[in-house]
Amino acid sequence: MGRIRPALLAIVAALLVAGCGTAPETPPPAPPADAAPAADSLPAADPAHNSADVMFLQMMIAHGGQGLELTALAADRTVSEEVRLLSAAIDTTQREEIKIMESWLTGWNEATETSQDMSAHANHGGLPATGPEQIKALRDTADADFEVTFLTLLTGHQNSAVELTNLADDGVNPQTRDLAERIKQSRADQVAQMLRMVGG
Repeated sequence: MGRIRPALLAIVAALLVAGCGTAPETPPPAPPADAAPAADSLPAADPAHNSADVMFLQMMIAHGGQGLELTALAADRTVSEEVRLLSAAIDTTQREEIKIMESWLTGWNEATETSQDMSAHANHGGLPATGPEQIKALRDTADADFEVTFLTLLTGHQNSAVELTNLADDGVNPQTRDLAERIKQSRADQVAQMLRMVGG
């Protein structure tokens, strides 16, 4: 994949020090395009909730939307089969999660969008949110450097998702807390897998 720039290596090294679990040896296959649940079959959430539940869902929806911008860029570029499958699986999973989280917020008569700055929650750990500048830089990256740059940026992005799940710790809704735990585990596995891919 060519030479990895020192700045990218520094980010990868920092994430390795943080530790993110053990990655599977091969990426999971991308789920079929029709795997997303229909609106009337989305899992329901209990009515009981508090501001922590709402904030977690709103922030994770915004974060997931940024992730979809990243995977959309990878779909139009030449990448390895392993990266293509992983990116497609992430895209499908996060689209499903966003639908579920939006349905819960709507059911609670809460807004599905947050007015807060994603970077304001960098104190929860991990890297700052992926913003328009990082996405534009990836879009402008030369083909020879795209795969490594994509993996490095997505690694940081998914590591931030792991840290954002801490917002649900003060929540009272059991479905929200369960979703946060599942997101934490899946993103940690993805981070470990991508670190292996970049390091290999």
